[in-house]
Order: sequence, then structure tokens, then C-alpha cells
Amino acid sequence: MKVLMITTSYPDYEGSNRGIFIRRLCRELVNKGVEVVVLTPRIFSQSPLFEEEQGIRVHRFRFPSGNRPLNQIESVPVCAMCIYMLSGLFTALRLIMKEKPDVIHGNWIVPTGLIAALAGFLARTPVINTARGMDIRVSDRGALRFLFHMAVKLSDRVTVVSEAMRARPCLSSAEVITSGVNDSFFKIAPDRSSLTVLHTRSLEKIYDVETLIRAVPLVLEQLPEARFIIAGTGSHAEALEKMARTMGVEAHVDFRGPLSHESIPGIMEHASIYVSTAIADGTSIALMEAMAAGLIPVVSDIDPNRSLVTHDRDGYLFEPGNEQDLSQKLLTALQKGIPPQVLEKKRQYFKDILRWNSVAKRFMNYYNRLAGSSSK
Repeated sequence: MKVLMITTSYPDYEGSNRGIFIRRLCRELVNKGVEVVVLTPRIFSQSPLFEEEQGIRVHRFRFPSGNRPLNQIESVPVCAMCIYMLSGLFTALRLIMKEKPDVIHGNWIVPTGLIAALAGFLARTPVINTARGMDIRVSDRGALRFLFHMAVKLSDRVTVVSEAMRARPCLSSAEVITSGVNDSFFKIAPDRSSLTVLHTRSLEKIYDVETLIRAVPLVLEQLPEARFIIAGTGSHAEALEKMARTMGVEAHVDFRGPLSHESIPGIMEHASIYVSTAIADGTSIALMEAMAAGLIPVVSDIDPNRSLVTHDRDGYLFEPGNEQDLSQKLLTALQKGIPPQVLEKKRQYFKDILRWNSVAKRFMNYYNRLAGSSSK
């Protein structure tokens, strides 16, 4: 079995975390005997056009990215996106002719899922496309809505990463297959007495870290020993650090900057609370990792989070953008908490369904069915 994985995000260089869960899926597939070829855009000039690591052959196609990922661009750059699509489609067709994959697997419907669907249609190769969080945010924007529906229609099979995404009419028949969680997170022994709150999302507008910064002084008024760790980076990093200084809470907020994914479990061991202020999301891998680690989640009250967290039972939900509500939920989590046995039960539930071994097996079942039907 050979799979051509076409994906919007994939680690760009040593230490890059972009799309790291796609690489983890690819590695698990390779471990199961699948031959994997990856096609992804070249975002940064230092990224190689071709590399091979742990049996995965990675090809990157050129386009004028300006050394910035797409999720850091406020509006769609039409010219650059047209070149992106043409370059990606041409490279995909060339790889299909050379590699002759049994199945094409697109990740993110727009834009790379569309490339996968068009390439599969032209080359008569079966396509499975996976819709992820960013798809929901962009699929209602003008022409992108049409392209989204086209990609779904041309796909032989579509999966989504959360039940909430099936509410979209064109995704109603999709099957839910979440991303996986590394085994290392299930081995964490968190410090339940810690007053440390951990944030591990990118520092981008969609994750609304400003609301967290505004909530910090409100928490400190009642619990001055509380500490906050913000791990990661993004286009808003400098502005957020300035905001913390302006509000006089910089001594309580530790901006860790870019970290390797492998270092996150070590940080989680010293925290008791995980927070996410995202105003829109798919199924959050960071949230699943935190719950697998046994942390108490305090997350925004949006559909994808409701499918993972039951308010006041195994975590807390707060009104998006409301720092008053967030601060109260954080104080409740820090002072009252969730019974350890409840957190451990949820952790074991996740362990049964979210390990990468299980996720890879589900995708392999689809690959085999699609490849088998196409050969008849």
C-alpha cells in the first residue's frame, strides 16, 4: 500500500511544530508497512524542497509565501493562492505519475484537499480528504465556499476531526476520525497541587490569547500565587508580551517561546490547569493532550470543546472573549478543582480511542477499501 499525503501543514525544518500531528500519523502508517509520500507547500526559504526521514519522502512545492504560513495572513492573497494551487496540482500530478500511489489522502479541504481531489479526479486515483478546524473558518468565505464544496464532491471519502463539523450539510455523511495523542502524554503525573496554568496554542488571532492576558490580573487579585505559562509562538507574540508588561503582570506570565513538541509533556508535569481561549476550532489536539495528561481543562464554550469537556464535571467552559468569566472559571479550577478519579477516568477513555495506533488503523481500513474498489 502506497499513500500520497497532501497536506497544508507539515514540519518545515528541524524543531518546527507546524502540522506535527500529520507527521506523527505518517510515521505510524510507515510502522504498519504503508509506503508514505508527502506533498506540502514550501513556506520558509530554509525548508528543503525534498527530504526523507524515517521512511517518509517529503516533497515541497514552491509558491510566493512571503515566509509566512497561511493562517498568519488576514485576507486571502489571490495571486499567491492561484500560484499555490497550480504549483501544488502540477507537482501532485507529477508525483502520481512517478510514485503511482494506491490512495491520495488530503488534509485540510482548502486548499490542499482541493489539490488532492482534483489530482485524484484527473489521474483516476481514489481520494480520501480530511476536514480540519481551519476548514470551518474559511469555508464560508465567498469563492472559498464553492471550492470547499467542489473538493468534497470530488472526494471518494471525507472524514472530519470532530462531531460538530458534521453539522455542515456537505459533511453530514463524513466519519469522525480525530487526530491522535502520543503515548508520552498518558504517562504524565501532573502536579495537582500546582497553581500553574498552561497555554500551548499558537499565538495567533483565532486563539484570542488577549482574553487570557486580561484575565490574569483578575485571578491574581484573589490568588496572587498563581502562575501562567504560555508556550509557543506566532504573529501576535510580541504584542502579547507588551500587553502583559502594560498590565503589570509580566512577572506572573512566562512566555516560553517556540518549543519542540517533545518538550510539552515535561512542562505539563508542573501544571494543574490547561487553558484555551480559542474563538473557533476543530477538535483541539492540544486539549486532548492536556486531558490525556490529567490536567483540568478550562476552555472556551464552543462546539468542538463541548464534545470533549462536560462543564463542571471534567472541566470548565467559559464564554469566549469574556475575561471575567474566564477568571472565575480559572479560580474555580485552581481552588476547587475536579476530583482526580474523574480526570483519571477520562484519561483512560482517551487512551482507548486516541492513541496513534488506533487512529492509523482506522485510516488504513479506508485506504484498503478505496484501493480495493478502484482496482475492480
